[in-house]
Amino acid sequence: MLVMGVDENGLGPRLGPLVATSVVLEASRYPRAALCKRGLGLGLTDSKETGGFGRMAFIESVALALVERGGAGLPASLDDFLDRVAPLSRPRLRACCPDEATARQCWGVDLSLPMFGGNAAHGRQLLDKLIGRSSLRIVDVQSRVACAGMLNAKLSRGTNKLAVDLELFEDLIASVHVRHGSPLLVLCGMIGGIRDYASRFTRFDSNRVEALADRRGQRRYAVDRVGELRFEVDADARHLPVALASIVGKYVREVCMHRIGAFYRNDLPGLMLASGYHDPVTTRFIQATERSRRRLGIAPDCFQRHA
Repeated sequence: MLVMGVDENGLGPRLGPLVATSVVLEASRYPRAALCKRGLGLGLTDSKETGGFGRMAFIESVALALVERGGAGLPASLDDFLDRVAPLSRPRLRACCPDEATARQCWGVDLSLPMFGGNAAHGRQLLDKLIGRSSLRIVDVQSRVACAGMLNAKLSRGTNKLAVDLELFEDLIASVHVRHGSPLLVLCGMIGGIRDYASRFTRFDSNRVEALADRRGQRRYAVDRVGELRFEVDADARHLPVALASIVGKYVREVCMHRIGAFYRNDLPGLMLASGYHDPVTTRFIQATERSRRRLGIAPDCFQRHA
């Protein structure tokens, strides 16, 4: 059976992209609790736990190994990584840039990998221990990215970031369905305060969607010719494939933010890099780069999110 975990990273920050990521596992069955326990023993759990201060090397090691094991190979640079894990995302996002000056903020600096001291060989060892002698196999790892400019443009047209997040989830599910067939068991983290997903789907015709009986903390749907979709509270702590997706998504978002920071450091040596979240370092980053952004011609809507 194919079990797909989907999660988001970066729904609430002030800066940087929103990232949705999926990891697909193939197994003869899905022993949720046993897999979760095995992953936890190796540190493979929710990225908020694994990717705390000083632990980005671990995240990087696992993310690079997962992308490699998922069939995309081992990337050597940030652009190479994004092309492998998020095919077509770079041209799609570049097309949203209002001008070349603004595009350089997100695309003008390429960086070598590993970036945070990670080691793909260490990641491979962890995945080998995770799989052990079981039939478990990692078959697909993908991300989708919505930049600040895209989020702001969609918001101006009445589409909020929760709806964008769901669109990214659906795009990942549809892509995996095309690449690997069905039936899929799709395990997703809850998206904000959304509880009725069927009425919000844009990729799945409502005539093909059947709402299943809810379980505590879950919303469940059967999608004709796709499989079962579940949206679940704390899915990244309860399901190994969602935890793995969270780890890769955390890395995608961090390298994108690091690239933005590196771009401004070229103009402001010594600038402290920021997470982009609601914290004092991010506030200082916004203030410190204000004059540079004006002088470099960076479109304001492509720097800071409106909501």
